[in-house]
Amino acid sequence: MIEIKKLLYATHLREPTYSLFEGLLDIRKMGLEEIILLSESLSQELKESLSEHGINLKRIEGSGPLPSRILESANRENPSLIVAHLSREKKKFFAGGAATDLIKNTPSPLLLIHENGKGRGSSTRGLFDSVILATDWSDSAYKALLYVIGLKELLGVLDIVYVLNEKPTIKDIRQLKERVEEVRKICLEEQIDAESHIYAGKTAGEIILASKDYDATLIAMGYQSKDIFKEIFSGSACYRVAEESSVPVLIIP
Repeated sequence: MIEIKKLLYATHLREPTYSLFEGLLDIRKMGLEEIILLSESLSQELKESLSEHGINLKRIEGSGPLPSRILESANRENPSLIVAHLSREKKKFFAGGAATDLIKNTPSPLLLIHENGKGRGSSTRGLFDSVILATDWSDSAYKALLYVIGLKELLGVLDIVYVLNEKPTIKDIRQLKERVEEVRKICLEEQIDAESHIYAGKTAGEIILASKDYDATLIAMGYQSKDIFKEIFSGSACYRVAEESSVPVLIIP
């Protein structure tokens, strides 16, 4: 089981409220003890509310663009998980490659939440209730699989998705089904309710489509900047999913 004892939460909001953190309280099952808040202010009420759940909350300051502040804080605080709560204007955050740098250089798993996506605070569904795991059997994909398995205490349903970019032969399809099913069996052995699916088309678009088809609450995917021959984990697809998804995206470096 993965331990998430310290979480770095970065938000553009001037004064975050308790509702932002409700969807993350289940992470206490992974040992969550402390949240480092990167924001302009911190109310005593919020600090007391989280304290009632056994979570210590402290605020740190920073200057400059939010992605740069997140990386600086992460390198200093060494959190188990980084949560970036993004502005409603996604394009503003992703402009100029700032978010790309954040994805490429994050030292810890990174959870991106868009304010204009499905709200976690008002939803009766948990963040990990329905997870899409994108795979391509690379080292990055395997690392993401192990990480998700480590979160099995939080998982509801896991849908494993492979995206086919080229026209396959009948033999190719048979082999792909077998490989995706192997990943599913690994999850079933870990007592995770999992299904496997093969999509065809452009990687990022198909992953987002799958998240809609299965009413996902989260997309999880690996990332390895050196893996330039794998579109899904080589920047463009990972970046596009993070930018365009209406549900939170968990990136495992």
